Amino acid sequence: MTFVLLRGLMRDRRHWYGFAQRLAAAGVRVITPDLPGNGTLVEINSPLSISAYADYVWAQIDEVLSEGATREVLEPVCLVGLSMGGMLALEMAKHKPNRVQRVVFINSSAANLSPWYRRFQLSSLVKSAWGTGRRWLNGELPGVSLLEATVIQLTSECRGDDIKLIQDWSHYRQQGHTSLFNGLRQLVACASFDAPVIDSLPANAPVNSLVNGPESVPVNVIVANRDRLAHPSCGEALAHFYQSKAIYLDDCGHDASLDKPEPLLRLLLELAR
Repeated sequence: MTFVLLRGLMRDRRHWYGFAQRLAAAGVRVITPDLPGNGTLVEINSPLSISAYADYVWAQIDEVLSEGATREVLEPVCLVGLSMGGMLALEMAKHKPNRVQRVVFINSSAANLSPWYRRFQLSSLVKSAWGTGRRWLNGELPGVSLLEATVIQLTSECRGDDIKLIQDWSHYRQQGHTSLFNGLRQLVACASFDAPVIDSLPANAPVNSLVNGPESVPVNVIVANRDRLAHPSCGEALAHFYQSKAIYLDDCGHDASLDKPEPLLRLLLELAR
């Protein structure tokens, strides 16, 4: 089994922050591609539509899968997408269903299913920025990126005040980060994303199930009940759209791999059986 982990808006493979290693330690192969405009692809202009990201990601996946491969046909993968990464996973499954064993998306949303103010809760962003500014004025955040501190405050229910995490992500930012230009382009792509129609299997279908034909893809939806960025109703709407049952992570914010790495790990391994 190969898991492909896809991060979200203006984030890259570093921001899995150990989760990919945890998953690999469980005995599965893990691939962590970067989206164009982020991480190792920071110099590329980010596309303005989610579907246009797919070829860049498939190229990175195929590079890993082809290493030591003895078959001409590369093995299907399980796509796990967080936020914008979940949108991309759905587009990838739509266009190459024979390459995908399962799609699992976490705290994602779609313009055709949820209003913009649910998909991006501006009031939470303002509160997070205010809280970060107050901590900075109190001298609690010396030498760190206030932007990264605000992002963590917004997306994490459990680790918003974790100074080590803020310092590490601030260091990532110093090493290299997504430009404002590409960040805005990614935001446009997310804002215009509509959930695609794919030939999906029931969410509890085993990974080797072909009951509806070889191009059917099981879809699972994970929803954090304390998500302050994308309201949980967005994930519930996606679950309804794909005739799946929402799987909830309690006391968890938008970045589920930060807040609940062990429950998320167990859940992914269970779904992959």
